Amino acid sequence: MPDRLKLTKNAQFFRIDERVSNEIIQDVLDAATENIAPDGELIIDNFREEIYVEKFDLNFTYSIKAYPSYRPVYFLDDIYSDTIHAFILIIEIGDYIAILRKSCSSVFEVLENHFTLIGSGEFSSMFADENVEFQKLALRNMTVSDRAMRSRSYEAASLKGLLSTHSAGRSIPYYYKLRQGAVTKSISGTGRVVETSVRAPLEEIGAWVKEQILQIESTNTSNFLDAFASKIELHEVLGVTAPNAILIECTSLFERIKKDNLLIKYKTKSGRIVGVKNRDVKKIENALEKVYEIDSDYSVMDSDGRSKIRVNKKTLTIQSPLLSKLKLQENGKFVTLQKFIVRNGFYSISFDDPKYMYFMGSCFEDSSGVSEIDSILEMLTPVDGISSVSSEKGKPTSISVNFRKGSMFKLVESIHRSDDYIFCDDLGDEWADHITFSKKNSNICFIHSKHGDPSTSASNLHDVVGQGIKNLGNMYFDAASINKKVNAMLRSKYSLGGVQTNISRIRRGNANRFEAYASNLLKDYKLNRSCVLSCSFISKSQVAMEFEKIKNGRNVRGNVIQLLWILSSFAHAAKEMNIRPIIYCAE
Repeated sequence: MPDRLKLTKNAQFFRIDERVSNEIIQDVLDAATENIAPDGELIIDNFREEIYVEKFDLNFTYSIKAYPSYRPVYFLDDIYSDTIHAFILIIEIGDYIAILRKSCSSVFEVLENHFTLIGSGEFSSMFADENVEFQKLALRNMTVSDRAMRSRSYEAASLKGLLSTHSAGRSIPYYYKLRQGAVTKSISGTGRVVETSVRAPLEEIGAWVKEQILQIESTNTSNFLDAFASKIELHEVLGVTAPNAILIECTSLFERIKKDNLLIKYKTKSGRIVGVKNRDVKKIENALEKVYEIDSDYSVMDSDGRSKIRVNKKTLTIQSPLLSKLKLQENGKFVTLQKFIVRNGFYSISFDDPKYMYFMGSCFEDSSGVSEIDSILEMLTPVDGISSVSSEKGKPTSISVNFRKGSMFKLVESIHRSDDYIFCDDLGDEWADHITFSKKNSNICFIHSKHGDPSTSASNLHDVVGQGIKNLGNMYFDAASINKKVNAMLRSKYSLGGVQTNISRIRRGNANRFEAYASNLLKDYKLNRSCVLSCSFISKSQVAMEFEKIKNGRNVRGNVIQLLWILSSFAHAAKEMNIRPIIYCAE
């Protein structure tokens, strides 16, 4: 037994799916030690040794390798490197294994083939609410909007009773820190448990692992965590429903490509690797940003005719000849665009039953999706004249002083004609297309407009919801910042597509009196804020008819499910910031 070991209580837990053989454990160890220094030797090397710890009356099997490795010195020429020491420890107890490791190569792919990662939902049974104080909680939002707030975190001495669980059913807890008596633990969705403690020898680490396993198998319930979305096994979801649509998160994908300075390339018939031209990159982006439906044999409809969703043992992945032909050069190696999208989770898949969603490589169950349909429909506000809208802004000319009749901008200004101030903030450093103020209604409105043909497609809504969510934070401005915006930008005339019009950006109100007006309005204790999406392509009756089918358990097209998720994302993001979500639409 390696007596020199002193380790922290920090491990990932997996459930054993099949009989553990020497070959499987050796594969894990080989994967971990791929980064051993070329001239390095193993400092510790124990393979599947059994140990009995009399103090704890405990038997377990362990395997460990410790070795030197080289890490490049990034701030100097690449001939320099630091020597570090890495290790991996595998502890086998009953139907579980625990992995403790540091600085070794990735082993997750090998582990995934033979074991099941313990999810955060299973860890919730480790403690009862009355015995624990949740001190920190990080949440991942279940959303198909790539511009939505993706995650948020909360911290307090005890979050129970302080944290509102409104819309919690669409939030995935992926990290929490808690206190149980004198013990502080942190638990992540990657199956990792970390307990604050001094370093301990192997015998104590084994006893700690056994303690965590016993708690995983306990029958405690946490009402606090039960309010949130939970991870669910893929086979359980596929047993009751089927995938019906896929959405590639294009904004996230191409932002990552740009951030990492990656170039999209492809192999020619002659075998040469050449770069894709900018105009073709834009075509690829336009093609990928659509929502694609999935038919009964898992084929992706309206794509290249050969793309499919592949059902693996624990995951759903994309199989596309086109995405496989396109390549990215990352860290000196070529990887297909298909593998890059799958590996980074840049896609989401919805199901016929909308309470399930595949996102970031896992399935999650939303407990609030269907039950909140009525409240989502309440956001939809039919307005007269929106059905006759034929454009978003019209085609203003150099002599135009107003937006043309039949444009969405003209309709919005007509709806808010009784407000005290109306500003057109479109283009530039915009917060919204229109910003309106009303002392009578104690209201500030940010209005985002989008025109399109009537449909229940999620594509048109995706962009305008993203704009609305992105600017929610700007709605809590102070008098100085809004007055600065008015004086610096909004006292000018509106310009569109190179045409300088005669349309004043101050559509209503006296700008010279605005500073005092805004200061007084912001002091109003009744003040409320509304984020409005003005969408000519949405019909409330048509959406209500499709959503009623969902409530009754009937199948609907994939784009309808995506529509529900996007509307829900907008509602939750706004309400969480105490902002009213409103959507102007057709009857």
